[in-house]
Amino acid sequence: MRHFLNHRMLPLLLTLLSCATGVRAAEDGILYSRGDSATVMGTGATKAETYDVAQLLNDRALVGMTIQALRITFPYADGLSEGQAWLSTQLPDIKSQKMQTPDIAQQTFTPRKGYTEVVFAQPYTITEAGLYVGYSFKQAASSPSRKPVVTAKQASEGGFFLHSSQVYRTAWHDMTSAYPDLALQVVLAGDEVHEVAAGVSNVRDFEGRTGLATSTTFDVVNHGTQGVRSIDYTYEIAGQTGTRHVSLSPTLPGIFGRSATCKVQLPAVAEKGAYAVSIEITKVNGQPNQDLAPRAQGTAILYHTLPQHRAVLEEYTGTWCGYCPRGFVGLEEMNRLHPTDFIGISYHNRDPMEVMSSGQFPSEVSGFPAAFIDRNLSTDAFSGSSASKTFGIEAVWKNACTATAPAEVDITTEWTDDSIVRATSVITFPVGRADCPYEVGFILLSDGLKGTSGNWAQSNYYSGETGWPSSMDPFTKGSSSVPGLTFNFVIIARSSKSGIEGSLTAPVEADVPQTFDYEFDIRQCLNTAGQLVVQDKSQLSVVVLLLDKATGRIVNANKVRCGQSTADAVRPATAADSVRSVRYFDLQGRPATHPVRGLFIKAETLSNGQVRTQKVQL
Repeated sequence: MRHFLNHRMLPLLLTLLSCATGVRAAEDGILYSRGDSATVMGTGATKAETYDVAQLLNDRALVGMTIQALRITFPYADGLSEGQAWLSTQLPDIKSQKMQTPDIAQQTFTPRKGYTEVVFAQPYTITEAGLYVGYSFKQAASSPSRKPVVTAKQASEGGFFLHSSQVYRTAWHDMTSAYPDLALQVVLAGDEVHEVAAGVSNVRDFEGRTGLATSTTFDVVNHGTQGVRSIDYTYEIAGQTGTRHVSLSPTLPGIFGRSATCKVQLPAVAEKGAYAVSIEITKVNGQPNQDLAPRAQGTAILYHTLPQHRAVLEEYTGTWCGYCPRGFVGLEEMNRLHPTDFIGISYHNRDPMEVMSSGQFPSEVSGFPAAFIDRNLSTDAFSGSSASKTFGIEAVWKNACTATAPAEVDITTEWTDDSIVRATSVITFPVGRADCPYEVGFILLSDGLKGTSGNWAQSNYYSGETGWPSSMDPFTKGSSSVPGLTFNFVIIARSSKSGIEGSLTAPVEADVPQTFDYEFDIRQCLNTAGQLVVQDKSQLSVVVLLLDKATGRIVNANKVRCGQSTADAVRPATAADSVRSVRYFDLQGRPATHPVRGLFIKAETLSNGQVRTQKVQL
């Protein structure tokens, strides 16, 4: 199956669609269009195909207006036939290989290069239920340059639905998560149309931390015949209100439906909970807003503890593997770009750093190199999901970090003697629950490993290759075997293949840390040949993994040098960020109201919302 692809912009279409960028002409009616037609792309399957494409019209400002015509654009016309413009209250039932049957109206037309205005025999009045507008056509020829469906620059919910006779034949597909809006214009007529009007939509829901200023975004939608140069709006959250003025750049053109995204800064809220966030546009271009829907709202969910998700990249490698240098470089680059948040773990095979067989790996590895993010997503430790010579792992890792983490993970480590490091995990859930489907695991890593024997030299298949980023120079400009490397992120011991049973207990109490201790004896850190792998104690780190017991996936993690605590990374409280409250917990996570002599977890809540934890001796 050949997938639909976005291809490079088609400069010719800039001319074809230039009529859509200005204020409506009286004889044209009122133009409605979501997308920015100044940037246009062609999309298609490059083969003989029957296409059905659609867009949802559910804007409240359109209720009562009538649809006169559709303006449909094609980058070419040869090989295209059987055009039908249509209106439907729902996406018509799918009948593979056949045109769809709309329930409101349809009008045949002949596809031509540029835009075709298809006028319906009977205008249709838009109701509050909304409708789908779309068109269908056939493409006869197959060619790599044949991409007949024109999309605009921006994407919005309901902006592009697709069915086709070959690729997407079994159902309608909502394409808005991966593609821009369909480049389609609707010609409207209506009596209650204002020159200056703008609505609010898509106030984004978000999660934040109490005691900290937050932000979200919303869309400004032009509902007038003039362009929108600026807006004034008010916001409200938890009884706090404010006013902002925003100049839009570029200006929204005088076309119904054209939108722009604005960011709104919101004040801090002290108590956790769910809060409505209301936005209302009061002025447009300095004049009172005449829109019928100038206000919308979203939801902010605020917590005392807001977990930061640190996605874990585990790579599987060996010095014998000629393709593994890209993983070596990928982890080094990620650590350079994100030194405080990136967690990389390198599992070695059949070299002096091998501490387990491949059958003991936490992920199933069929060949080398291999890599997984959070023991869930198979990827490439250098390229990610992009082309092989592109550094794409950063984008994949960043996207993984956007997933919500169920709990914050902190670590305290200490050397109990010259050979034993004790690690204490501190897991804090922002929301309480009756069960606890998670457990923790510990990994001991070493940086700075090196050796002089031949099996420490990295096999290299990239010698003499071109087109790679400069970070690959040690290998592209090196020989077929590269000696003298320093290996970092190397796993030298772990608590178990997955998590430790009983390391977390139920019920979970919100904002109350649960702790668990684990000790590593570095004298027992041996490779599979029975040789000690620890070379420098100062180069050792502990990673704590929070794992889903049912799936084995990593849902959060943290990392710290042995002898340190992640609390050390929290910046000291200032006059502006003073300590708001202090609580103590015993090492089982139970509140200690009047702590006496012994070891406790001290949890300080700062006025900026941060929770700083550390193990203390009283």
